Amino acid sequence: MKKEINKKEFNIEDSFKFLDKIIVQMDDEKCSIEKSLELYEKGIKLISDISSRIEKIDKELKVLNK
Repeated sequence: MKKEINKKEFNIEDSFKFLDKIIVQMDDEKCSIEKSLELYEKGIKLISDISSRIEKIDKELKVLNK
């Protein structure tokens, strides 16, 4: 992950794929503690973004179902 990727460009499914890639990198025995921390922070931000998007979609669905 040499370049920073704009999470807003991803749909939710792509965000989960990117999160999966982060997890795979963290599981690599060659991953340093510093790199693991960096990946962890990116993962947490990505999870927060995914959660916000899901909440927004949930609210929109509730409005449509009324």
